Amino acid sequence: MGPAGGHKPSPGVALSPEGSRALAYGLREASRLLLSPFPEFRGHLSCGLPVPHEDRPLEVALYDDPEGPRVAFHGIMTCGSPWICPVCSPSLADRRGEALARTLSYFMGLGFKVAHAVLTIRHARGMPLSEVFEALSKAWRFMTKDRAFRPYWDGLGYARGVEVTLGPNGWHPHIHVALVIPPERDPHALKEALWEAWSGAVLEVGWLPSDRAAYAYALVESDEDVHEVGRYIAKASSGWGVGPEVAGGARKDSKGGLSPFTLLAAAWWGYLEDPESMASWFPERPDDLEDPAPWLPGARRLAEGGPLILRELCRTASSTANRLGITPEEASYRWLEYAEATKGRRALTFSRSLTLLFREKLAEVEAEARGRVPSEVVRLARHVYLYLLHRGRLAYLVHLAESLGSLHLACELMGLVEGTEWFVPPANAPPPEGVLTA
Repeated sequence: MGPAGGHKPSPGVALSPEGSRALAYGLREASRLLLSPFPEFRGHLSCGLPVPHEDRPLEVALYDDPEGPRVAFHGIMTCGSPWICPVCSPSLADRRGEALARTLSYFMGLGFKVAHAVLTIRHARGMPLSEVFEALSKAWRFMTKDRAFRPYWDGLGYARGVEVTLGPNGWHPHIHVALVIPPERDPHALKEALWEAWSGAVLEVGWLPSDRAAYAYALVESDEDVHEVGRYIAKASSGWGVGPEVAGGARKDSKGGLSPFTLLAAAWWGYLEDPESMASWFPERPDDLEDPAPWLPGARRLAEGGPLILRELCRTASSTANRLGITPEEASYRWLEYAEATKGRRALTFSRSLTLLFREKLAEVEAEARGRVPSEVVRLARHVYLYLLHRGRLAYLVHLAESLGSLHLACELMGLVEGTEWFVPPANAPPPEGVLTA
């Protein structure tokens, strides 16, 4: 048994300093290939494909964002998975993180205090992820029902997410929780009570609690910090701040191990380096009508078209995997295990006191997103979009557009022909002469 290791509530690290959003499009294709034999993931297998029965061009929009230009595609299917989709998970975590930040900020404005805590258990390398998940869930239920802890727990609001990494001691899922503490309560007294209740609950369900050093509890003092916390919590499958840490964890890059998406990247690097040995994990698909899933790209086509920035991410992830003694085959198996263990599991849960307000704030965030006006719009021919998608080149298009702040330049640098492969939507023409408009 090895200790979980310290995990402090500090901002996470994205997939790459630059172009991390673009990398997600290439990783999604690798994930779809790896999961293609399993029809229970059909939602993810169709993610990114054009909406069926529509032959019109796909619209690509560029939006101005405080963090820089952002590309969005319209007219495609999405899976909305907070766990396994490299594209949907960060997007979902962004929205949830902002909504949670606004929720926590609202309570702080009323005089409530907010704390961020990290709860974990001891684990060993051979333990299945599903068992460690179940132990966390049982310990949480036992802790919240513990009579000795009830005086501290009653009246608290919380938002809870689970982050998962794979390290030297195997799977390491751990809980991130934002606690909303009534003004009359002593938040410092809660710190020790929470640790005692959690460690006792872990023992009660037959596991060993982590070392005291792995327990983290920090009060949030400023409005700026509470937004960071809100994002960190919502991130648990993704990667930055307390809001994101509970709602978006899969994108996060962990220095002590592999995040789920860097695990996927390490598996894909195994194919890029040795296609023959990894052919059973990443199948090649024939270019004929008998292919049962013609909408999947095929590993060879994806590998040939993958941009350099994606290859560099995969190479770096492979180096970390090698340091941990994880082969590409094991990385592939672990990704499948992760997908199975998280299927149907909620990524973010709330106390009843926070649920309604969070939903209201989330609706605000989504309405604001829908109301944004793009700075630039182009349309891609359907066959061109599918070509870019299946060759891993869509990631490069996104990277160029967001780096240069121009879809037009990105399309030109990709070698796409204007008027044939991409189009500028016609401007709204004035009404015919003599026709009045309301």
